[in-house]
Amino acid sequence: MMGRLDNYVVTVNLIKLALTLAWTAVLFSCFGSTANAQWKDADLEWTLKRDRDGIQIFLTKVPGSKFRAILSIMEVEASTGQLAALVMDLDNCPNWAAMCKSAEIIERISASECYVHSINDAPFPVRDRDIVAHVQWFYDKANGKVSMRSDATPDRLPKRKGIVRVQYASSEWHFTPLNNGMVLVENYAHVDPTGNVPAWLTNLLIVDSPYRTLKNMRKLISTGAYSDASVGFIPVDAHLGELESN
Repeated sequence: MMGRLDNYVVTVNLIKLALTLAWTAVLFSCFGSTANAQWKDADLEWTLKRDRDGIQIFLTKVPGSKFRAILSIMEVEASTGQLAALVMDLDNCPNWAAMCKSAEIIERISASECYVHSINDAPFPVRDRDIVAHVQWFYDKANGKVSMRSDATPDRLPKRKGIVRVQYASSEWHFTPLNNGMVLVENYAHVDPTGNVPAWLTNLLIVDSPYRTLKNMRKLISTGAYSDASVGFIPVDAHLGELESN
């Protein structure tokens, strides 16, 4: 029989797990979109859940799923190349992505396509989750927009003992240069965490992780750590054009 303290610990860890899995959706989106964003094409009703520090977080119900999708938006003073370089820097993932344990490229197809394996650190007694993602990046020459899409490919890599493989996840990042010298950052994510995870708890706590993610992204970019970074699929003159407009 579990005592009152044991019940409390389990409840706290379930909350931590929900935050972990909410973050999994966002973290997963860091590793990779068709040029047309599916969240813009779909007939979804988005509800604003947080509007703070220049960051907006929206949620929506997804037909056929118990779990809500997330849309996170902000403007940041940076170039699309700097933002893409940050997202592609997998070694730095644990330093800005909450609950990221590790991330690595397991197969490189081209400069703009690869397969990525990431592990998220879940609280005891819940097992860690991992995701294998097919990542595609796109550059729109017409407006300088950089878009990325990730889709789970769970059978691409053998499962690891003691880790739960996420079976479904879909996500997108979009970095769009604006006339005011800023870049519009948009992130869409929808994930089914797999396993015995209460959907109501995940949906209740799903707002905090993407909010902290965008705050961390903005803070890290502001340090200038990626000022000289270059991305293979973005033309050099595109970087120069953005810098000249700032």
